[in-house]
Amino acid sequence: MKPIFEPIWSWPTMILLIIALFALVLTTYPGRVRHFSRPIRRTLIGLRLLIVLLLAFMMLRPAIELTDKTVRQSWLYILADSSRSMQTQDGPASTTRRNELLKTLETAQPAFKEMDKNIKIRRFDFAQDLTPVETFSDQAEGQQTAIGYALEMLSGELQQEQLVGILLLSDGAERSLPPYDIDIRSQASYFGDAGIPIYTLGFGSSTLQDTTLDLVMENLVIDPLVFEKKTTPITVKVRSLGASGKDVTVRLLVEDRAGKKIGEAGLMLPAAPYNNSRVATQIHPTQNNELDTVELFWTPEVPGEYKIAVEAVPLDGEIKQTNNRLETIVTVQKGGVQVAYFDALRPEQKFIRSMNDPKIQLDYIPMGSGFSGGRKPTSPDLNDVSKYDVFIIGDVPADLLGPTLLRKIAAQVDQGSGLLMTGGYHSFGPGGYANTPLDNFIPVEMRSSEKQTGNGIAKDLHHFEDLKMIPTSLGLQRYVMQLDSSADRNRQLWNELSPLKGANKLRKKYETVEVLAQSAGNGAVPLLFASDVGGARVMAFAGDTTFQWFLSGHRKEHERFWRQMILWLAHKENDSDQSVWTRVEPRNVAPGSQVPILFGARGPEGKPLSDVKFTVQVAGPSGKTSQVEVVGTGETSRTTFSQTTEPGDYWVTVHAEQNGVSLGFDATTRFIVDPRDLELDNPAADYSLLETIASLSGGIAVPPEELGSFLNRMNKDKSWNNDLTRYRRISLWDNWYFLLLFVLLLSLEWFLRKKKGLV
Repeated sequence: MKPIFEPIWSWPTMILLIIALFALVLTTYPGRVRHFSRPIRRTLIGLRLLIVLLLAFMMLRPAIELTDKTVRQSWLYILADSSRSMQTQDGPASTTRRNELLKTLETAQPAFKEMDKNIKIRRFDFAQDLTPVETFSDQAEGQQTAIGYALEMLSGELQQEQLVGILLLSDGAERSLPPYDIDIRSQASYFGDAGIPIYTLGFGSSTLQDTTLDLVMENLVIDPLVFEKKTTPITVKVRSLGASGKDVTVRLLVEDRAGKKIGEAGLMLPAAPYNNSRVATQIHPTQNNELDTVELFWTPEVPGEYKIAVEAVPLDGEIKQTNNRLETIVTVQKGGVQVAYFDALRPEQKFIRSMNDPKIQLDYIPMGSGFSGGRKPTSPDLNDVSKYDVFIIGDVPADLLGPTLLRKIAAQVDQGSGLLMTGGYHSFGPGGYANTPLDNFIPVEMRSSEKQTGNGIAKDLHHFEDLKMIPTSLGLQRYVMQLDSSADRNRQLWNELSPLKGANKLRKKYETVEVLAQSAGNGAVPLLFASDVGGARVMAFAGDTTFQWFLSGHRKEHERFWRQMILWLAHKENDSDQSVWTRVEPRNVAPGSQVPILFGARGPEGKPLSDVKFTVQVAGPSGKTSQVEVVGTGETSRTTFSQTTEPGDYWVTVHAEQNGVSLGFDATTRFIVDPRDLELDNPAADYSLLETIASLSGGIAVPPEELGSFLNRMNKDKSWNNDLTRYRRISLWDNWYFLLLFVLLLSLEWFLRKKKGLV
């Protein structure tokens, strides 16, 4: 029991106030009652002082705190790692981590017996699940190490039982997949906030052993979209353990699909050399733990979808070989997109040319005015323009291209090549393109009267103010204007882009021309026009300063916009000639991953179809087929497949119907769930994570050999907090009897003063 005071103001203020109240009574009140007899005078002054004393007592707000301590039943939890990594034989005399764990607990058994009788022990094995056990065995077969999940399961026990602490015995390496990949640090902090320390004990080596012979393939890198008869680089990292002085062969394997149906995997055979390809090489490790980067070159001869693998040929004595190979899926196309780009030496062309896409080969032909403003009357000698799939014409007057080249370009566009003209002082009508062979293809109005002479600038043909470019409602449905697959994110990205620094004033030539983008705000200005002319696709873009997007931190969006315009113009936005298409990105995923599947359908002219019913099925490595719910409509639909726990090849089949009629052949593709051994691919212990868990929870990391002495010290110091302390506070002023006493004293003083004629 102890007294407690909680004055309404600070102590110095309260002391001064109480002294002032008593001084006020003693200096003013005696004079008023001096004509009474001594007993009456003393009674009245005493009552007044007693009232002031009660008032001061109330302002100090006194109370008495009572403490009751009781000892209650408490628990110490022991969590022992039972995952497969605990079978790693890196202990003394090649003992397993699990056996070292059992030995540690056995050695500390006397200390456990000396614990307070009110503290009981509860034992758990954990891997991907938490399992109560009576005794620990040497079995460790768990497929995942889910420490965070185990702690989350234990947190539910806090409401029912009093925990004094947790002993966590593990190699400390979290190896888990959804839904077991719970954040460890947040769980450790939760126990720390609850006052329950976690004491960690680590087992195993924290470095990869260099005495065991093992070849591990890491980080296979190849572009998922390559082209026939084009040499493609492939890089992979090879970690050689215990292979010093040995010759290691690294080779490329390609699937042989001869006689195989859709859904059946073919044999992986060594790739055949072609031209200057390099499909095999050797490395010579000089250390027992060495990481080498290997580069191979593959030249696919025939278009199609290929499964390839890079393999380190197993060495004699190499026990584990499942990590010697990495596989992926590669799409080989008939050829890339060849682009001829005519433009002046202005900033816009520099940033368009910086686009990094192996599928697009852009040949830049500089023409016209340079930065200095001087004219360069170049007439390029392009005898053969038939190789180009797309032509882009920038700020280049028609007379610089010349009538011969204009006729050649027009002939190629008539045969199906794409054409794009961008904004500039010397493009469209001001560039003199009216009545030229390209006039029939450019989708905006042009007049010969707009042609400029000399260095004049027709201001009525240009917008000089800033124009923020945004998609039209129609443009939001088109491939070219998709900066992100999410509709909301796509709109947000367009709003974040910097405005264009002016644009040409253009009007569409026909009603069938689509306006895909315009300026924001009232009085919207059309900026991007698209149309099909015969078998060709053509566009007119009024702007010429999209490099502002690049400079303001949106390089990715800038590249995607130009890439999609070029692919659309070349009829290659979906990379297939089939009516129904599908693709999966990425092609390699980890077990348990969510896999996005994109698909769609297009009509005979290549335009996307939206009123289509899709059926999507995925066949796993075991042959089990699952139908996946379809989400989204429009040019591109999507769904997500999550049943990816089994490693191997997964085949996606998309069937499409319109008005009950099938739209051609089903589209198929596949992806690979990598064969990962979470527990044994890298069995190194992680002591830093164990230390973090201990620190966040208020515990400590205990060396296994010191467990007994640690427990003895905790027992001796009575550090296990299993006492229950209850605190009760009794207020000495905030109650009815104090109020009654105060009122009675006031009433008694008033009665005496009334009787003596002072009131």
